[in-house]
Amino acid sequence: MSAKLCLVLSPADPRQALRLAVNQRGESLAALSRLIDRSPGYLARFIDDGRPIALSERDHGMLGAYLGAGPLGLGIRDLWARP
Repeated sequence: MSAKLCLVLSPADPRQALRLAVNQRGESLAALSRLIDRSPGYLARFIDDGRPIALSERDHGMLGAYLGAGPLGLGIRDLWARP
């Protein structure tokens, strides 16, 4: 009898990973923006318009923890980009 391994990877792009996590959990981008002390449209602009270029380490970590995604579950944060 052989065991099968099923590996599920999150998208490497934080925008895609965040959109996927939000849709799967039925969360609101506006509510999550307020959770990280930002304006209600902050995460929508991040996903749709690419602004800011990257989330801060704090924002990325808070969202990952809240969504139960872990450190890499919301994609790979671009450490060279300025938030």
